[in-house]
Amino acid sequence: MMSTRKSTLWSLISASATTGILGSLASAAVVTFVPMQSAQAQTACAAAWSASSVYTGGNTASKSGINYVANWWTQGDDPTTHNGGAGSGQPWTSQGACSSTGGGGGGGGGGGGGGGGGGGGGGTPTNPTYPSFVFSPYKDVTINLNWNTNVMQSKVTGTALPVAGAGSLISTQVPNLQAVTLAFATGTCGSETWGGVSADAFKNANIPVLNNAGVNYIVSTGGASGTFTCGSATGLANFIARYYTPHMIGVDFDIEGGQTQAQTDALVAAAKVVESQYPGIRFSFTLATLAASDGSYGGVNALGNQVIQAVLASGLQHYTINLMVMDFGRAQASNCVLKSGGLCDMGASTIKAVENLRHTYGIAPQHIEVTPMLGRNDTADEIFTLADVDTVALYAAQNGLAGVHHWSLDRDTPCAAPSDYASPICNSYTGPGVLAYTKRFLTDLGF
Repeated sequence: MMSTRKSTLWSLISASATTGILGSLASAAVVTFVPMQSAQAQTACAAAWSASSVYTGGNTASKSGINYVANWWTQGDDPTTHNGGAGSGQPWTSQGACSSTGGGGGGGGGGGGGGGGGGGGGGTPTNPTYPSFVFSPYKDVTINLNWNTNVMQSKVTGTALPVAGAGSLISTQVPNLQAVTLAFATGTCGSETWGGVSADAFKNANIPVLNNAGVNYIVSTGGASGTFTCGSATGLANFIARYYTPHMIGVDFDIEGGQTQAQTDALVAAAKVVESQYPGIRFSFTLATLAASDGSYGGVNALGNQVIQAVLASGLQHYTINLMVMDFGRAQASNCVLKSGGLCDMGASTIKAVENLRHTYGIAPQHIEVTPMLGRNDTADEIFTLADVDTVALYAAQNGLAGVHHWSLDRDTPCAAPSDYASPICNSYTGPGVLAYTKRFLTDLGF
């Protein structure tokens, strides 16, 4: 539950032929390191996939801006719903986002002179790039906020530092952190607030700093303790325009309760209209999930199902389903993957939650993200460790997920003493070190 209280990527070279991704993880014999950013770089799109064509192992095809490579002979298997990594049993493997405009240089030059000067101060990007993978810790903007200046701060080092800019947390501690998710804007679009701070006051104090520092950011709405509504495409477009700079890469709808179906449907419908105006913005829908390992494929709850069905029916293209892989509840197979000792295995449960989502809805991995909770979860016997970071990062890379995040930046520091609850300002136990989780993710993901 996320609330205001609340170099190099591993790539398997040799693994024994076991069933499923968990077997592959357990049996990896040799590991090498491949930077995720270069592995995920956009290339030209292959010929469009055709249901009537026969593809054999190594053949490539593209669909909806994604390249796929055939694992073996296949015909009629749509790669957007029949793809997976080693051990998945799927006939296709995603190769990441591709570009159908091979003449990028020529097209960019043609439009540059007319749109560059006139549109520089507007709310619409002049040369947007849709990110194929994002790692961005959530920042609860109310934790250690400077209430006099409204500037975001973090105290994970023991000293209050601004999040971005000169002498900031990012510049001095994690300069390779390229993105952060700002949580949470609540209320109605146009009159939203940030923990009681007005929209313009928050924007003016923080957005120019992030933009000038070159830090990408996602604007997150809602959360466990608040809701966000926006009843029209015009309202959502104006909401985005308020915070927009070239470094804004997403809008996150953290939907955990409080909205009616009509309100969530309206959010989805508005996003569908607005995405053509902001083609570089991804729209993520952050939902609670289980990770049932008993064969039931239990995952998102009724609210999550309602949201996903609306997204899939809308035709929205630049969407992700961001699974909150945390707080699974009682340690039992209907909720999570159990490890020796009978507790939830948080890394394996993250993988299972993704697999259950794909099984139930046929959502391709490039539309799936995951967000674990660092250290102790609200469910006190669930502990997300650095070993779980390795498991999640490896799976995300091998299977072409759209992103990994964590809750939260302010919790990425040891507590002075262990606690039996999820502290909002430390990870609830005495290890493993300041920003250890963020740094491990950055290393594993090749940033």
